[in-house]
Amino acid sequence: MIEEHDALTIRCPQLGGEVPFRYCRTVNEGLPCRQVIICWEFRFAIRAFLNEHYSVDQIERALASPAKTRIQTIVELVEKARKSKNEEKR
Repeated sequence: MIEEHDALTIRCPQLGGEVPFRYCRTVNEGLPCRQVIICWEFRFAIRAFLNEHYSVDQIERALASPAKTRIQTIVELVEKARKSKNEEKR
């Protein structure tokens, strides 16, 4: 049953607070967080859980590095806001 560990909680290094496993297994467009193995490997057999409940393709997509880092995304948003502000002034 995929919900078997949903009530377990752990401190999320990205969010800085406690989150249930349910969040970790669904946060990535219904797939697990890319850090799920690192965060949960000492709590239960997370690799076996992933293999049991997800296809190889789903696991690869979930654990893949993001196309952009947070910094890249922030920089792009700042640049977009600046351009928008400059266009409004014209």
